[in-house]
Amino acid sequence: MRNVKRVFLTILTLTVLVIPFQAMADTSCQTRYPIVLAHGIAMNDIPNAIEYFNGVKKRLEARGATVFIAEVDKIAATGTKAYQFANYLNREVFSRGYTKVNVIGHSHGGIYTKYAVTKSSYASRRYGTFTWNLPASRVASITQIDSPNQGSPVADFAMGFNGITFGLAGIGVDAVYSDIFGALFGAGESDRYVDTYANAYDLTLDGASAIYSSMGGNNAIPGIYCQSYMHKMKSFLCMGVPQLGVVQILALTMPIQCGANTIGYRTDKGPHMPSDGVVSKKSAQWANYRGMEDGGWWQFAGVDHCNATGLPYGLTGFFNAPAKYEAIVRDLKARGL
Repeated sequence: MRNVKRVFLTILTLTVLVIPFQAMADTSCQTRYPIVLAHGIAMNDIPNAIEYFNGVKKRLEARGATVFIAEVDKIAATGTKAYQFANYLNREVFSRGYTKVNVIGHSHGGIYTKYAVTKSSYASRRYGTFTWNLPASRVASITQIDSPNQGSPVADFAMGFNGITFGLAGIGVDAVYSDIFGALFGAGESDRYVDTYANAYDLTLDGASAIYSSMGGNNAIPGIYCQSYMHKMKSFLCMGVPQLGVVQILALTMPIQCGANTIGYRTDKGPHMPSDGVVSKKSAQWANYRGMEDGGWWQFAGVDHCNATGLPYGLTGFFNAPAKYEAIVRDLKARGL
């Protein structure tokens, strides 16, 4: 009889301890399929140095999500990055038994991921032809955040200089993103297929628009839930409004974006405002457009292109990037993805 009582008390004790623990577990972001974050140009996650999606992975995982951060070159052509992205999924995600993924791409990350699904090859002028296999059936959703689907005048401005001194500018910037990054952060941070010119052209108004059209324009990819989000930086006389206590990285590019809109540069590709300092609302809209956020009246400078991921060190004023991603993932979960 005593043994029976002991067993009963043990079960009761464990029940009292375990049930509250289970109740406290947060699964609000536990989507059916894992989340794959895809970075844009120039930067990626560098251990102990730079966190591209600042605090996002940690926040999502604390709420039950399975999160991967894609590994592709920082400065390479859209098609080259698509090849690397597809290979990353096959090597790091699908090999673990996952059947589908939810892709969230910031900036160029929303473009090359879509390219990877809609195409299966790319002919690089420098590295030859890349081929890959990423059927749409392996992707549950693609979410774009501030992606330049139809390009940016900022890229046109950069190409204006690069077109004049094509060789020197191309070689110089290529070296920065291969040799210097490798020297500072290790060989693994050297781009394997660095191509400054191709990457820049792919983001110009003409280059991006051509890719956009070839991938179906504003149409969603059949069988995949497709959506896009946009952020807005506030400006005064075409200058970026300074955030109290925070220097916005893209404040220096706002005059280019705003100036292009003011003088009517490429009106066939405009309007170029409102903008996050780099990407206009028109360019960022794709498929199911979910709207534009400026952080509210208390976010004095609005939300620039880098603020949207918390770059570089989470100093984004009153805007909370991890909270924004949490809301997006909660919505994906609610849709059964």
